[in-house]
Amino acid sequence: MIIDLKEIRKKGKEEEAFYFEYFPSAQLCAVPNVEIAPPVKIQGRVRILDKTTVFAEGEVFFTLKGECTRCLNPAEKSYVADFAEEFSSAGEEGAYPYCADKIDLTKAIDDLLILEMPMTFVCGEDCKAEY
Repeated sequence: MIIDLKEIRKKGKEEEAFYFEYFPSAQLCAVPNVEIAPPVKIQGRVRILDKTTVFAEGEVFFTLKGECTRCLNPAEKSYVADFAEEFSSAGEEGAYPYCADKIDLTKAIDDLLILEMPMTFVCGEDCKAEY
């Protein structure tokens, strides 16, 4: 998920839309017997703010697939998460680093997926698990 800032500048732009499909690591999902069903889809815009700072924002679409934590039946649920992240080549605190005019969204998207991961995976609010 590399964005080449030189290519954006060559077009005379400071902003550009992007779209990626991504196959995340299985370790990102800590819910037992559940996995992220690939691909994860990322769409958004990147904006060059100055020589060292870039801002990326958009949405991440992902699906979890596996066993319901309550009833153990197979389940699949889709999620949408918004993101807005700053990238810096000058080492600004709180920003993701980048170098050589290329931004790699992977770490930011991995972090977002971890934060958006539910603690439990339930097939539905009306799950009729028998205990």
